[in-house]
Amino acid sequence: MFNKWHLRLEDKRIWQVFGRSMALSLILSMLMIFLDTSTLHLLNDLPEWMLTDLTTARQVLATLAGTLLTVTTFVFSAILTIVTLYTSNFSPRAVEDFLLDTTSMRTLGVFLGGFIYSLTSLVFMDGSQYDGHVFSVVIAWFYAIGSALYFTKFVYQVSNYIQVDKLVSRMYNETKEQYEKNIDFFQKQTRIEKIPEIKTTYQYEMKTNRESYIGTIKFEKLAEHCREYGVICVITLKIGDFVSKDQPFATLYTNKRIKDVEKLNELFNQTIVYETERSASFDSGYSRNKLNEIALKAMSPGINDPNTAIHAVHYKSLLEAKFAALKGRYAVIGETEDIVIEEPDFSGVTGMIVYDFNDFFSHLHVGYRQLVHYMKDDISSIEAIFDALVLIAHAANEDKLSIVKEYSRYVYESVIDNFPQPLDKTAIDDRYNRILSIKTEERAVVEPDEETSKEKAE
Repeated sequence: MFNKWHLRLEDKRIWQVFGRSMALSLILSMLMIFLDTSTLHLLNDLPEWMLTDLTTARQVLATLAGTLLTVTTFVFSAILTIVTLYTSNFSPRAVEDFLLDTTSMRTLGVFLGGFIYSLTSLVFMDGSQYDGHVFSVVIAWFYAIGSALYFTKFVYQVSNYIQVDKLVSRMYNETKEQYEKNIDFFQKQTRIEKIPEIKTTYQYEMKTNRESYIGTIKFEKLAEHCREYGVICVITLKIGDFVSKDQPFATLYTNKRIKDVEKLNELFNQTIVYETERSASFDSGYSRNKLNEIALKAMSPGINDPNTAIHAVHYKSLLEAKFAALKGRYAVIGETEDIVIEEPDFSGVTGMIVYDFNDFFSHLHVGYRQLVHYMKDDISSIEAIFDALVLIAHAANEDKLSIVKEYSRYVYESVIDNFPQPLDKTAIDDRYNRILSIKTEERAVVEPDEETSKEKAE
């Protein structure tokens, strides 16, 4: 339930900020009207320097309302300009990082809120209900000061957002947080490298009931259903996949006949959060693709900025290295490691989920195939790709190291013929041979959770 609402709130974040600012401004203006009209008997207790006559108050509020509306228009124009810059120079998927930024949205919210406060106070300030002095202008003064501070912060934020190096590092840090949450969850589960052949009396296919992206999967709820029905659920799709209606997304293995399969299919569909578009909140592949697209955009003929592409590749390799260090490909959710070891063929185990969380060869291929294609004629970019593979290989688990070597061979054979010069070939050969020379027995690959436990023991 939390994951579902998290995705819903992420889509509506802009309206939340605007709605909250406008609601607070309306409430504040109503309170000031009650105070200034002596409905709340507090005006006489305030110092005289906080009170302003009606004529001055109307002038100040009218000026402030017009100024805030003008600045709001300017900020909105600046946001549209940056959106255009992001779309043309970086990636359309990077636009949401700027639009959903707290500073950008709050700046607009503060200006809109100040305009609503000033306009509302001005409309109700007709003189018949007022005793000659009002307090509303003091609040308007605070609004003006706050708006100026937020505008300064907005300008500083914009100057940072249009710098591509800072954009890449910021996107990496955001993606890193999402990766670490994913890794932390799957590290707590039992992990295996291969799914054994599961032999049961009955097998049932669960099918999707919508045409959409898989935003996230509620694994805990799904595990409850598996225990209730005594089934082994092997999920065949992943978070971030686009599915059509009635597409198989899981296979259930059980020795008990299930009478109402349609009801069970509906229960299993309720554990999937469907989204009309991909989200970076739970989809690690989508987060990584943003860095990929920045690199690809930088290599386009219209921009031709290989240094930016290299910068993005370096940061992207750090993300792949995190999954390379994880043991296993499949997560077994709902059973402990001891039980899985005792029943390696799952013959005596029920009530669990098997999920392909770390198809590492696919991660590498999807992450680098376009880069290899568009960078294959630029020696600096190809060196950066091999440097990234060297970094991943050094971090890789024993099972993943062979995958990195296999994929490095694919990259090497795809690009080596494009560089006939000996110096270029030597640079590529040197990096490729460094990857091949890495041996698992030469270094102990320690997962993050194991490394932490060793540090505590010492």
